[in-house]
Amino acid sequence: MSAVNIQQIENHIRTHTERSAEDRAAISLLETFLRSDGKINTNFSCDDKWPNTDGTFEFVPEPSISRRPEQNFVVQVKGTHSFNEVDGVVKYSLKSLAFPAFIYKEVTLDPGILFVVLNPDVRGQERVFWKYMSVDFINSMDYSHNSATISFTLDEEIKNTDESIEKFCSKLKKITEHHSFVKKLENVEHTRKDIKGIIEICNGDIVEDIEKLEIYNETRDNVSRKMLSRLNDLCSATLLLNACDKGYDKNTLQLAWEYSLLNIETKYLGTFLRGLKYIGNRLPEKGQSERLMLKYYDFLWQMRKFLQEKYNISILNNLEKFPHDGDSLDQQYYDLISQTISNCS
Repeated sequence: MSAVNIQQIENHIRTHTERSAEDRAAISLLETFLRSDGKINTNFSCDDKWPNTDGTFEFVPEPSISRRPEQNFVVQVKGTHSFNEVDGVVKYSLKSLAFPAFIYKEVTLDPGILFVVLNPDVRGQERVFWKYMSVDFINSMDYSHNSATISFTLDEEIKNTDESIEKFCSKLKKITEHHSFVKKLENVEHTRKDIKGIIEICNGDIVEDIEKLEIYNETRDNVSRKMLSRLNDLCSATLLLNACDKGYDKNTLQLAWEYSLLNIETKYLGTFLRGLKYIGNRLPEKGQSERLMLKYYDFLWQMRKFLQEKYNISILNNLEKFPHDGDSLDQQYYDLISQTISNCS
């Protein structure tokens, strides 16, 4: 993001807005809707105007087992009678971008949720919608403007029923896991030129390592250990390049990872990176590096095809030379790692 836009972010954060009667009614109603037998513990305020947030709530997934909160959420609550609904999509005009700017600038490390309550003071006509302030969402906003139209789908509506609250809590659980992983990713901006340079360097190293299998007769495990050190960078750079298509001049890995999950054709990249990060916390024992490469082999083929077809970038042109046959022990380990990565997805 450019320096001009950073200043726009700062300006939005400093914005004060008057609390409306509808907002006060919305906060009161929302506390009633979010009754959940201890899973959601609210701490909202009707008079909190700075930095345009309305408090927090604690999320306790299994209060019968442990009362310890797993995640704290910061919220903004808006009440309104002004909205449009077409084909099940509700559109609401957010008059201040202070809250998304607040989340963007990471003033809080907790995830943010915007609640919009329709007709909060009309008995029987109240409806509650919510929007997770994801990395992708807050980066999609135009901070050169003072307002934004927010769209809510029916699966973002919370009804005043136990079943609806349970569904909302299930989504909070996924957000908690998602947010935890995103915060582990670097938030450094990369230009398209930087990204292509990373891909070129990583590809050269991996291609050279594969050639060593024939030239120097190195073991597959030794070669695999060297290759693994470059896979994280190659996958990350591919994710970043994919995110460039969304129109950002500069990208962060946090944004790129979230963007990949929105498309079935690139979701494998996000899954691959999460697996690499998970395994990256462990030092593979002797023989396990090779088995990891057997697991990652299909991902490498997918990346090679993706970069060639979409960006005309040729990588891993000697991937066929890496033997991908294995014994029964290899297959057992392959299945184990596959299941581990699936559980992380």
